[in-house]
Amino acid sequence: MSSIAAPGATTVLAHSGAFETVATGLDNPRGLVPLGEDRLAVAEAGHAGPVCIGPGLCLGLNGQVTSLGLGDRDRTVLASGLPSISGAFGAFGLGGIALHDRKLYFVVGLNPQSFGDPAVDCQGQADYNSCVATVTTTQRQSGFLNQVRSVHSNHGWDHVAGVGRFDFDYAVAHPDPGNPEYQPGDANPFGVTAGPAGGFYVVDAASNTLDFVSSRGVINVLAFIPDPPNHQPIYDAAPTCAARTPNGDVYIGTETNSLWRWDGRALTKVLSGGKLGQVIGCVADRHGNIYLANLSSMIRGTFPNFNEKPFDGSIVKVTPRLTTSYVATGLNYPTGLTLDEAGTLYVALNGLCPKDLSLLNSQNSPPGACPEPGKVVRLRLEGDD
Repeated sequence: MSSIAAPGATTVLAHSGAFETVATGLDNPRGLVPLGEDRLAVAEAGHAGPVCIGPGLCLGLNGQVTSLGLGDRDRTVLASGLPSISGAFGAFGLGGIALHDRKLYFVVGLNPQSFGDPAVDCQGQADYNSCVATVTTTQRQSGFLNQVRSVHSNHGWDHVAGVGRFDFDYAVAHPDPGNPEYQPGDANPFGVTAGPAGGFYVVDAASNTLDFVSSRGVINVLAFIPDPPNHQPIYDAAPTCAARTPNGDVYIGTETNSLWRWDGRALTKVLSGGKLGQVIGCVADRHGNIYLANLSSMIRGTFPNFNEKPFDGSIVKVTPRLTTSYVATGLNYPTGLTLDEAGTLYVALNGLCPKDLSLLNSQNSPPGACPEPGKVVRLRLEGDD
């Protein structure tokens, strides 16, 4: 059964309603999308695993796409055995998720080129064969836009396009001299939203590109999101999400406190700073408003050891006139958001937290970062315009 989640003392709601919890016990939740019939799909990044090939880089195959029944505990895994990288706190792999013509799609981050030879990486591992199998599978699955075969049960998935490989090669061919993280190339496709003619817009947080993937899997780079001024707070823009408004414009949020617009011809920075923080999710409503999920007020640290403050997240509304207002503040790691047709906002909270909190300790997560596992809440926004 669903329950009303009492906001914490630091939580400010700009709307009169309260967040209602619709799902708990999630494993590093990321992207969300309504499936209709009171169901919601969530991409769970998992909790990494025991195979560690470098400091802070442990691997597992426990990422999954899950269908949640709203208002009860019903849930169905639709795709499983997907790469989960880093650690139990803030694991990454699965990112964006999108529904297109009643078919469900999701993105797995990174790229195959960034991995070394599994046989070499696994030297000295207690279970060498298991390590090689895990690293090989992770490498082969990294960087793909995928289609779930069924939205009702777990029948696996099919590759649509190797975005990570493509973007890495693009970065090699188009170097960014001011960004040492870009050498010799880099790619981490993260955000996805449905586009025209059965295609998709994919945002890559490492190659810093907005891509269009056609219905046949053909990839084109539409725009490069420039580095932030003076390479602050980090070297590159790190775009994470795309939201398409009814007029066809695409808005791109970045982890470096900025919002950009692609109008089909040119890329323009429309907002920077202010209420915009470490943007990690975005969605548009039918009126052209954009809702942004700030994981925190500002990105801190460097890959893979980022250090986001707990309860420093927020949801921001951006109107077509580019005015901004807070929907909620003091949130704990909001990592994804979506809207249903009725105007209800769904948000993934505790989004850097695993399902099993016993995996966390003072060495692998900030104090007080995860009071509970990942969850999804909703807030009704009827009457917004």
